Amino acid sequence: MVQEKDDLRFQLNPHAKFDVRAAVLLIHDDQVLVTLEATSGFAIVPGGAVKFGETAAETAVREVYEELRLKDVQPSLVGVLESFWEQPEQTYQQLILVHRFELSSEQAEAIVWQEGLQGQWLSFSEASRRMRPRTLAEFMRPSETFLHLVDHHKE
Repeated sequence: MVQEKDDLRFQLNPHAKFDVRAAVLLIHDDQVLVTLEATSGFAIVPGGAVKFGETAAETAVREVYEELRLKDVQPSLVGVLESFWEQPEQTYQQLILVHRFELSSEQAEAIVWQEGLQGQWLSFSEASRRMRPRTLAEFMRPSETFLHLVDHHKE
């Protein structure tokens, strides 16, 4: 997590960090687009920190463009995930504003990854096993209701 100007990320004390993030589940042919962390193999979806003065929807659109160079993508806010996790020297709390968007075949083929990033399509079942936070997988399928979930885990 890189701190950029106006990111809603706060170091509360030397051992506690809080941030507000928009995550975007990009779906195509019952698969979700992710990047895989090199060391852990965890699946991470596009997204990033909400900036001060920016709406969650604006963050989602900006992040999809920055990471994938996709235009005309208007993800829908489908829920909120409160994520809590610990690492040896740091405790984290994230408020994740989860968005979902079904890409057309043309959009899926038009993806150009930001330098340094590379992604792949995972089936829902594979993504469910590898996604972090794991509870994020609950948002992959369409729902009639707005979801609010809580995830406690250790990395």
